[in-house]
Amino acid sequence: MKFADITTPVRAKLIAKTYKDWIKPKDNVLDIGCGNGVVSLLLKKLLKINITGCDREKYLIRNITYKCMVNDSTLPFNNEVFNVSMFNDVLHHTSYKNQIGLILEALRVSKRVTIFELKPTIICKFLDFTLNKIHNPRMDIPFTYRSEIKWENLFKNNNISYKKKTVKSPIFYPFSHAAYLLTKTKTLLKS
Repeated sequence: MKFADITTPVRAKLIAKTYKDWIKPKDNVLDIGCGNGVVSLLLKKLLKINITGCDREKYLIRNITYKCMVNDSTLPFNNEVFNVSMFNDVLHHTSYKNQIGLILEALRVSKRVTIFELKPTIICKFLDFTLNKIHNPRMDIPFTYRSEIKWENLFKNNNISYKKKTVKSPIFYPFSHAAYLLTKTKTLLKS
C-alpha cells in the first residue's frame, strides 16, 4: 500500500466536507486538473454530483467523464456549462500568471469556482513535491504557492468576489489548506 492510498481518501473527505455548503447534489461539476481521477471519483460519490475531469494530459486510472485541455490555459467548454468548477491542489502546478488565466476560464465555463489549495508551509512543499514526483514524474511543480493574503489580493485585483472557509485538517494529516468560493462580479460579467 502506498502513502497516497492512505492520504487520498482522507484528502477527498476533507475536500468534500469543505465544499458541502458550496456544491449541491446533482450539480454539474468540472474538476480542473483532475490528474488520475481518483479524487474526482471519490468526490462524485461523497457529494453526489455529476463530474467531468479536465487536465493537460490524460493519465486517468479511474473511469470518469474526461476532456483534455486545449492548452495550459484554455478550457474546452462553452460558457457556463457547469454549475461549479473546482481546483483541488492544482493551481500551484502552474505559473503565477497562468493561475489567474485559469481562474478566469473557470469563471467563464461555470457559475461558481471552488479552490482548495495548499498553504505554503515547508512541510507542505516538501511532501507535495515528493508525492507528486512519485505519482507522476512529469508533473510540473514550479512552487507557485500563494499565502492566503496573496490569494485574496489576486481576487480583489481581478474583481472576483470570494468567500473564504477555514479548513480544519485531521491531526495526523500533514497538509494545511485554504479554501475559497469564487463568483463573478458585475464588472467581470461584462468582460
